[in-house]
Parts: sequence; C-alpha cells; structure tokens
Amino acid sequence: MFNQEYREKINSNNVISFDSISNATHRNNLTTYEKGISAELCASKLLESKGYKIIKKRTRTPYGEIDILAKRGSDLVAVEVKQRKSLDVARSCILARQQKRIVNALLYEASNSDELFESYRVDVICLDSVGRFEHIENAFPVEELVAC
Repeated sequence: MFNQEYREKINSNNVISFDSISNATHRNNLTTYEKGISAELCASKLLESKGYKIIKKRTRTPYGEIDILAKRGSDLVAVEVKQRKSLDVARSCILARQQKRIVNALLYEASNSDELFESYRVDVICLDSVGRFEHIENAFPVEELVAC
C-alpha cells in the first residue's frame, strides 16, 4: 500500500519526523490516499502516546466516515485528521456540514456499541507539510450539533 515504510517519532516540539526505513521514494511522492493513511497513522500513534485506546480506524457509518474512533477513560472520541500545507489551512477545513456528519457518525457508533460511555466528543488532529501537529480536544460541541 505504501511506496515507503516510515518510522514516526514525536518530539516535544509537536513535530513528527519520518525516518526512512528503506531508500525508496520520498514522502512527497506518495499518492493523496497514501498521505492520508500516513497522517492517520501518525495521529493514531500520537493518541496512543497520550493514553487513548484506538477502537477503530476509517470507520464507515450510514452518516459518513470517522477517521479514528478512540476511547479515553469513559469518553468515546471521534478524531478527524486533517493534513494540509499549514496548520491554519488544516484547521479551517472542517466546515459545519462535516461537523454534523462526524457527530452523527459518532452517535451512530455509540448507539451500536456494547460499551457504555459517559461522554462523547470530537477531536481534530491537524498536521502540516513539515510534520508539525496540533491536537484540538473537544474541537466542536457535540451537544449543539445533535439532531441537525
């Protein structure tokens, strides 16, 4: 699936560096799909390093896809991953319609889960082209978007 394997390393400056395991193609030569998979892999590793348990990746529901479905304590968290040239551009890519779609997909997953959760939220992880990232917890309020 990937042109190249990567080992990711997250340092304290919110920079993800990709160390090439093989001498194949550079990350810029990946397809858009492969870059998305790579960004989601980095986001998953970041979440795991913060104590989240990854439940599912690329979850499809009748309402749309959730990039990462995770659990932290008694919270069920839908994580949207956005990779763009800059963090500002990545942050601005999630419009109201997509927010509603993500919330509805999250509630669908929660209603079909055997596990009970105390709360639900949506986080966003933004990545830029040089490997910086931003994890925005509770990026938009689930309660205000329910039944929209």
